Amino acid sequence: MEDRDLQQRLLNGDRQAFRWFFRKTQLRLLRWVAGRVKSLEDAEEIVQDTYLAFLDSLPLYQGRSSLETFLVSIARHEVIDYWRKRYAKKAVLTLPFLDQVYTERLFSAGETAMVIERVFNQLLPAEVTILRLKYEEGLSVREIANRLTCSVKAAESRLFRARKAFQLAYAVMSNE
Repeated sequence: MEDRDLQQRLLNGDRQAFRWFFRKTQLRLLRWVAGRVKSLEDAEEIVQDTYLAFLDSLPLYQGRSSLETFLVSIARHEVIDYWRKRYAKKAVLTLPFLDQVYTERLFSAGETAMVIERVFNQLLPAEVTILRLKYEEGLSVREIANRLTCSVKAAESRLFRARKAFQLAYAVMSNE
């Protein structure tokens, strides 16, 4: 089936044409996506999103490439969005007491990371260390206490004070 004919059939809502195209491309597309994301479940979801975006974008297809290449280019954008969302979510969740940095002031995870580093430059080294242990390395308070050779209660107190120092430094920086 020629791509232009297939495009027209798909635009006309031909379910049989879509089933044929799906069967022809789905396994290869799933393998391609699965090689670029963390889990098969995520890959399957991205593939579904790709087919939906493909159908939405079909009127824009101009025949400069094959429909399969067009589909893969849409999948590539879906994978990029997946990683962008994961990175942005990680940046926000890394410092959950500072989600306003991401939601109120900045628009990208990269900008968020730059602001966080600028705030870290205003903190004491011990405060930065405990925040990095907790939010970048993902250690529990007990693990932090072991690493810092202090009690769990002392680690909790240090972490609390470091969070407060971060919030204060951010507030001062955002008012400048």
